[in-house]
Amino acid sequence: MSDTVYSCFDVETTGLDSRRARVIEIAVVKVTPAGETVGEWSTLIDAGTPDLGRFDIHGIRPGLLVDAPTFSEVAGDLMAELDGCVPVAHNASFDVGFVTAEWARAGLGPLSLSAVDTVPMARGLGLPGRLGDLSQALGVELDGAHRALDDSRALAGVLVQLLERGAVPRAVPPFIPPDPQLPPTGRSRRRSGVST
Repeated sequence: MSDTVYSCFDVETTGLDSRRARVIEIAVVKVTPAGETVGEWSTLIDAGTPDLGRFDIHGIRPGLLVDAPTFSEVAGDLMAELDGCVPVAHNASFDVGFVTAEWARAGLGPLSLSAVDTVPMARGLGLPGRLGDLSQALGVELDGAHRALDDSRALAGVLVQLLERGAVPRAVPPFIPPDPQLPPTGRSRRRSGVST
C-alpha cells in the first residue's frame, strides 16, 4: 500500500444545499501516506450566479470570478487530479455531493465518486470533527480556512497524522474517471494571495 496516493480535495460553495448552491472554488492536494506532497491544483469557478453566498466565510467576491472557468471547463482537469488516487475529503458527503451535483448540472453523464472521510477517522481517535479544531489538535498548519487550497493542504496534513496515529480509513478504491474521459484543459484561475 506504500504506492497509494491520496487526492485530498475541498470545495467552497455558495451555500450548503448542493441542489441549489454552486461550487465556486475547488482544490486538490495529492499526498502519500508518508506525508510527501506530490501535486497541487486549484481553481476558482464561475458558477454563473451573482449570489456567491457568505463572503464572510469563503472570502470570494464576484470580481474574483471574472474570467474564471466554469465547472464543465475544468471537469477534465479535476478528473486528472483524482485519477488513480484515493479521494479524501473532510465531511466527504458535502464535497462529494457538490462535485457530483456540478457534474450532473454540466450534463457530463454519470459520475461514481466516493471518498475517504477524515471526520469519522478523527472521531474514532477521540479527536474533534471540525477541520480547524482537528488541525490544531494534530499540530497541522491551517492558513486561510475556507479557502479550498489551504483547506486541502491542511486536510492532507491531517490525513497523514491520523494514519500515523493508527486511524483506519474506510476502504475506498482509487478513482477511475468515467468513460469517455474528458481531457484536461489546463484552464484555471487561482485566487490571488494563495501561495503555491
